[in-house]
Amino acid sequence: LADGGTLTPALEVGARWDGGDGETGAGVELGGGLEWSLPSRGLSVEARGRMLAAHEGDVEEWGVSGSARLLPGSGGRGLSLTLSPRWGASESGLARLWDEGMAGRRASSGTADAAAGTARLEAELGYGIGFWERSGVMTPHAGFGYEESGARRYRLGTRFAFGPDFAVGLQAERKEGPAAPEHGARIDLRLRW
Repeated sequence: LADGGTLTPALEVGARWDGGDGETGAGVELGGGLEWSLPSRGLSVEARGRMLAAHEGDVEEWGVSGSARLLPGSGGRGLSLTLSPRWGASESGLARLWDEGMAGRRASSGTADAAAGTARLEAELGYGIGFWERSGVMTPHAGFGYEESGARRYRLGTRFAFGPDFAVGLQAERKEGPAAPEHGARIDLRLRW
């Protein structure tokens, strides 16, 4: 764009096979989105939608999501802020499986909540600091999640990036809801070659 920004449309088509104890059968997912970014200011805004267009079983899924991000400065150093609202099943089944595990997949697939548009909000604040002879970046971060059901999720962690090709993340999490609180820890590893 004339102001140095970029507008990026996206279209996704996916085939899926559901098996197991719940709904079974083949289906087709459709999704799309639009992202605007202004790298000179570190701003990015994105809107996405997806739906299960066809399925052999009696399954209905749809979802919309958005995000607004303030990206850190040069090399990942500086302030970062992300705000992401979602309604319904806004991620594909594979993405939900990686993010939430089988319990999250069973809870959202084909249920009335997925069709009716359960609302969620995620926020994260971080700050990138140079280390290891300034070639690495350590980013302490804190996050908060809220669901329409009243469930809340608190996250605290640190990501270590050793150049563009290797990163490690450590994160602790607490989930609060109608049942007893749950605690967890997560380690992420990213390696590019």
